[in-house]
Amino acid sequence: MKYLFFDIECANCYQNCAKIFSLGYVVTDENFNILHDKEDVLINPRDRFDWYVAKKMMAYPREIFKDMPPFPDFYDRFREMFEDEDTMVIGYAVTNDVHFLHDDCRRYGLAPYTYKFYDVQQLYARQPVNNTAKNLEDSLLSWCQVEPENLHRSDEDAYNTMLIMKAIAAYHGTNIPGLMEMFPDCGGSTKDGVIDFAWRKPEGEKKKKRHRSKKKKTEAAEVESTEPDTSNYMERGSHNAELFVKFLSTVAPKKTRKPPLLSGHTVTVGVNYQRTHFNEMLYLVQMITNAGGRYTLSTREADTLYVWEEAQTDPRYLIAKDMIEAGEEIEILPIKMLFDILETSELRLSRKPKMDLSSFEENADDEAEEPVAAQ
Repeated sequence: MKYLFFDIECANCYQNCAKIFSLGYVVTDENFNILHDKEDVLINPRDRFDWYVAKKMMAYPREIFKDMPPFPDFYDRFREMFEDEDTMVIGYAVTNDVHFLHDDCRRYGLAPYTYKFYDVQQLYARQPVNNTAKNLEDSLLSWCQVEPENLHRSDEDAYNTMLIMKAIAAYHGTNIPGLMEMFPDCGGSTKDGVIDFAWRKPEGEKKKKRHRSKKKKTEAAEVESTEPDTSNYMERGSHNAELFVKFLSTVAPKKTRKPPLLSGHTVTVGVNYQRTHFNEMLYLVQMITNAGGRYTLSTREADTLYVWEEAQTDPRYLIAKDMIEAGEEIEILPIKMLFDILETSELRLSRKPKMDLSSFEENADDEAEEPVAAQ
């Protein structure tokens, strides 16, 4: 059996359709011995590069892509790679890349590929250690103590995905088939343009009840609480939601040496992230403002929507799709791209101390205008 680790970079995802400009990969055997060294296949996307991609995600000069063949010229080569019955496809947050391949196939009127895949992001989330990172860079640092070089170069990202899986396999004293047997719910397949995956969002560790004194420990202390921690939520009408609206109305840019990469942009974040990451959102809004941008609670005011997990069911994603179909200008991008612009990550934001909002508490009972209800 061969294992194809791969990663894709796109010029843009305008009109909800990805335009691939590179597909990087490396092939190993079940014990991570390299059978085909890492390679980056460069592709003419036949479309313009998004402003953010051009500024922050280009590992090559843009000029070279005009002389590269377009995706259809690589279609048969990729089909041999992905549809080989003796090959398992592996990626990091792999459904994004699966969608990208579907998009370019659809764009050129080509049949989508049929293959099985495995997601290393889902794998790390199920580990008893080093499982709090979200993006590939943080996971590589957690598992391999390596800071990645050449970020957003597809072959490097594919190789780093392999290194993370190799480290997890070593932790369990097994190889790739062994990991897949231990964690079968990290796999999936795609056929006729339909993606089927085995996983569901992993449940976090249940928290044990805390007791002030060790002497007072009883059997009840060992009972795990099934109640979720909602202190970082801000559902509509909640106290946190009111504070968030007040913060939004007063936030001002702070001096920073970083370039204002969001200057002139009005952005919003998927509801599923916003409602469950109150403290992180406070810092995000401040960072967006520092970068020259503006955060809005209304999708229809935004020129960019950054989406998180299970985006297809997010209310703001659905509104943005309707806007695009109506010919309105709005981009839908993964929230990881926003973190990259702001030079942060989901992990770093989650470790931020609780922001001091005491100045808003005096008027916390004031009526807020539909707190975080706008979509």
